[in-house]
Amino acid sequence: MGQAGKLRQVVAQTFEAGLRGSLKWGKDAKLRYSLGFFLTNLDDDIAMVNSPTVGRAFFTNIGATRRQGIEADLRYSDERWRLSLLYALVDATFQSGFVASSSLNPAADVNGNIVVQPGNRLPGIPLHQLKASAYYKATDKWMVGATLLAASSQYLFGDEANLVAPLPGYVTLGASTSYQLLPNLELFAWAQNLTNASYYTFGTFSPTGSVFIAQAPGASLTQSFSPAAPLGIFGGLRARF
Repeated sequence: MGQAGKLRQVVAQTFEAGLRGSLKWGKDAKLRYSLGFFLTNLDDDIAMVNSPTVGRAFFTNIGATRRQGIEADLRYSDERWRLSLLYALVDATFQSGFVASSSLNPAADVNGNIVVQPGNRLPGIPLHQLKASAYYKATDKWMVGATLLAASSQYLFGDEANLVAPLPGYVTLGASTSYQLLPNLELFAWAQNLTNASYYTFGTFSPTGSVFIAQAPGASLTQSFSPAAPLGIFGGLRARF
């Protein structure tokens, strides 16, 4: 693994292939589709890793990494409906082994190190991601819609060796509506996380000794999560000039 201050240039080799097209029938109905495959190998990839000094980090070369997968996109539209389905599979892995400092990782060895093996997954990148949406034009002026977002589990930053349980996957729902009051004035509203689901979008490790939380359950756990926004409802007016 490279040393801080002596970074080597990252070299990427990428292969992509795919297809796309559309089908049309009737006056307004149209189906568009695309499917893509990708493979990117990076040599001397650069990552930010923890310093042996708690609370510090630095950038370093970590050897080879690989990102490969597929992206699929399906869209349908007609006079009233707009439907879409997007799916991505991203298999992001380390291809070189190395030793990294991660003293706050509960699975680290006695020296505060973790051993990353080829094939370990890169942190923060879900293997599966899905987005689906449906919009319906109830009248010439009124539109309603719903969205679904889903992602599979992802490993915590600082756990490049995949030793600790990852953040669980999640599914969240949203809804929106709009009404055209005037040709250039629109009333709109949307809601996020309709089910008020509790989930996390980011995870790492943080020190606990500097904050007095001795009475809190699980106070000694160093896992630190970023919670997603709860149920939220918003609205407003949109003017176009």
